[in-house]
Amino acid sequence: MMSTQSPRPPRPKDRRGFEIAIICALPLEADAVEALFDHHWDDEDPPFDKERGDPNAYSTGVIGRHNVVLAYMPGMGKVNAAVVASNWGKSFPGIKLALIVGVCGVVPFKLNEDEIVLGDVIISDGIIQYDFGRQLPGRFARKDTLLDSLGRPNQEIRGILTKLKTLWHRRQLSAKMVEYLDVLRQEPELRAEYPGSTKDRLFEASYRHTEDQKSCEQLGCNGGLVLRSRLEITGARPTPDVHVGLMASGDSVLKSGKDRDRIAAAEGVIAFEMEGAGVWDSFPCIVVKGACDYADSHKSKVWQRYAAATAAACAKAFLSFWVPSLTQAANPESSLPLQSRDSSNQSQTARAVDERQMQPAFLVPFLKNDLFVGRDDILKRLQGLLFQEGRRKVALVGLGGIGKTQIALQLAYWIQKNKQDYSVFWVPALSRASFEQACMEIIDACGIPAADSDNAIESVREYLSSRRAGKWLLVVDNADDANIVMGSAGAESGIYQSLPKSDEGRILFTTRYRKVAVSVAGRNVLEVPAMSREDARSYFKQALIQKMSLSDKQVIDHLLALLTHLPLAITQAAAYLNENQISLTEYLQLFENTDRDRIELLSAEFQDNTRYKQSQGPVATTWFISFNQIRGT
Repeated sequence: MMSTQSPRPPRPKDRRGFEIAIICALPLEADAVEALFDHHWDDEDPPFDKERGDPNAYSTGVIGRHNVVLAYMPGMGKVNAAVVASNWGKSFPGIKLALIVGVCGVVPFKLNEDEIVLGDVIISDGIIQYDFGRQLPGRFARKDTLLDSLGRPNQEIRGILTKLKTLWHRRQLSAKMVEYLDVLRQEPELRAEYPGSTKDRLFEASYRHTEDQKSCEQLGCNGGLVLRSRLEITGARPTPDVHVGLMASGDSVLKSGKDRDRIAAAEGVIAFEMEGAGVWDSFPCIVVKGACDYADSHKSKVWQRYAAATAAACAKAFLSFWVPSLTQAANPESSLPLQSRDSSNQSQTARAVDERQMQPAFLVPFLKNDLFVGRDDILKRLQGLLFQEGRRKVALVGLGGIGKTQIALQLAYWIQKNKQDYSVFWVPALSRASFEQACMEIIDACGIPAADSDNAIESVREYLSSRRAGKWLLVVDNADDANIVMGSAGAESGIYQSLPKSDEGRILFTTRYRKVAVSVAGRNVLEVPAMSREDARSYFKQALIQKMSLSDKQVIDHLLALLTHLPLAITQAAAYLNENQISLTEYLQLFENTDRDRIELLSAEFQDNTRYKQSQGPVATTWFISFNQIRGT
């Protein structure tokens, strides 16, 4: 159990001194949050009250180093949440962050196949309104245009979420959450004990609960259960995990396993809740919710109090990472003259920035690819060049779709696990704009001061070139356009001239063109070969959902040969087979039929969370270029 205690902030002079708002829809959710208050300002006189015309109900107190106000919603749903959020500004105009804390339904398996079990906590990094759209004959069309969509979190929120995805801080967050959960479990009236793994039952998505008014026990639900390896491995009481991801928000409770899986596959969401959309676009907001069911028809209230407790514990742990304004912290210099206070504030700010910069960062735009196979030789050569021989710049060169980005991604996660004193940064060289945007995100995550969009690239170059940045790897991905990378006559300089130089830093480029590779890395160029037949076969098998059709090795090897063992083409073929449920033989017949059929197959869109959205066009073009290059060698 951790013994460190944050100093309590002073009592605010007035309601403007509160910067954190917490919103709860259910009394049991608010019970868990209030139980973790370190102090209740409502117990002291005079009370803070509220402005005339504000219909909300509040409690005020302290959590860690923050003065917080807890707002009680009159009912569930995004409309009630929006009403509460629109009114608290009347009474508490200093609010800078809202946390929506409570319970939710979850998707049992994320797209990367990580499990979510009941009691786990979801932290939002985005919200979609899954029930906002048009009901067409036979289908529902969600409105997902830019004007209709909810925006992404602001830079401060994105930065802290990136920080919490790093191994060190993820462990700290989890440890603090468990500590606070133990506090709640000691309160008998909260009933925050773990209900037991035998009550965590996930039925097949197609198995329906027939009567809402009766429990599974009363109905005798006996459908097939989905195997949960986390529950088997961890035994009676697994430690709740924290998952950061996209949430779906709507006005109704989702009670369909089939609809849950369909929406999750289409939108990439990992949880369903009812309040986030009401606050998200009007106020800086994070949703923190505990998993109390699997968003299917087999709902049970037995998990609600435990899920509310894990969410409240996680929210308090999260707030320990959120830096309050200097005026929020206990400030012994408050009696000093204004000029002296300014100097003190500047030194405190500098110390806070230095503390952020000392922590290794991990800014990678993709999840780890759990389907990755093989490539051991080239990964070992990469590790040797960068970390044993100390080469500052190395380039991976190879055909489009051959797996350069995936190798770089695998290296990044290897560094995160094995070289924890290294920061890892990732910048796409698709365009000057994408490079600049990535630099802005590095600025945000590392707390680099005095930077804006006009000098972001230069600020990152200066910071990473300095000793205070520590050890780092910078991945410059998709460096395919020589004009963007090296610059051209009459145009602005290339991004290569803006890259940092440091004895502690390493830069890895990925490019399709050897000329670019040699220009940026000299003789430190590694050619990415085609996948071996064995690796291609293994990768294809992992990517397929239905394994029944894998018995004919000749058919598999023939198809993979036609795909030139190109990983991107194999990924696309597996996605097509998974979505359309046709046999390998049928797919092969289509592929070999005519060039038009082949183009149509390879042009089918598919979701790929390990590629940039702007590069997720048809695979056909990449495959034909690579095929012709292979055939010509």
